[in-house]
Amino acid sequence: MIIDAHVHLPVTGGGSSFLQKKERLLHEMARNHVDQCIVISDSYPVSEIGSMDECVTLFEGNETVHVVGGISPLCGYREQLAKLQAYLERRQVVGIKLFTGHEEFYLTDERLKPVYELALRYDVPVLFHSGGSQYGSVLSAIEVAGKYPKLRLVCCHCFYPHLEQCLPAVDVQNIFFDISSIADGYNSIPDLQEMLTRIIEKAPSRVLFGSDYGGCSQGEHIELVRGLHLEPAVREAVFWKNAARVYRLGEGKI
Repeated sequence: MIIDAHVHLPVTGGGSSFLQKKERLLHEMARNHVDQCIVISDSYPVSEIGSMDECVTLFEGNETVHVVGGISPLCGYREQLAKLQAYLERRQVVGIKLFTGHEEFYLTDERLKPVYELALRYDVPVLFHSGGSQYGSVLSAIEVAGKYPKLRLVCCHCFYPHLEQCLPAVDVQNIFFDISSIADGYNSIPDLQEMLTRIIEKAPSRVLFGSDYGGCSQGEHIELVRGLHLEPAVREAVFWKNAARVYRLGEGKI
């Protein structure tokens, strides 16, 4: 089984409607034998990858695609918080995404307190973008994880291409890592596979498979994981068991 814990609707090609983008995503899942995925909405109401409202509507009733709602303290925050709570109440979203780095705010921003409180109340993880700027820093993540020890905080992209930045957080038990986007450079970046293997060995129950499909190759990420020298039980955990637990997917089904 494979759960891709980090995908987006495609940005370009194959038609511009959201229905066509949905079909492209479902086709990619079938082509790569991916059983379930988590599609992450944008934090802005107008976006090529879909707003929270658009993604929830698009995948309503689909038991293989789950939605994470993006939110930003910089755009319609009160309205988005109210929508997010309603979707969480109805279990229409399974997590919350903060686009630190894409947007100029830190995880420690006091405005995010309601986001963390919602995540704790509804027992869902909070994802954050890492790498490329100071905003999604490992020190900020560690500070938030310490302040909210029951919060599940998912580091997206493992600070790619600088995976070593994950190491200070590896021993923090409520910080998780999804490997989305890192396969794009694994042939050209020295020691990437070695560093990823090291992170997995240190935190085998807290590394999640993800591809960042929509911008990156789902198939290449699958081959990356299959090419690592992992024990079968650890590979299974990375491919789906960790995501199923973190996002509470398929309870009673998986």
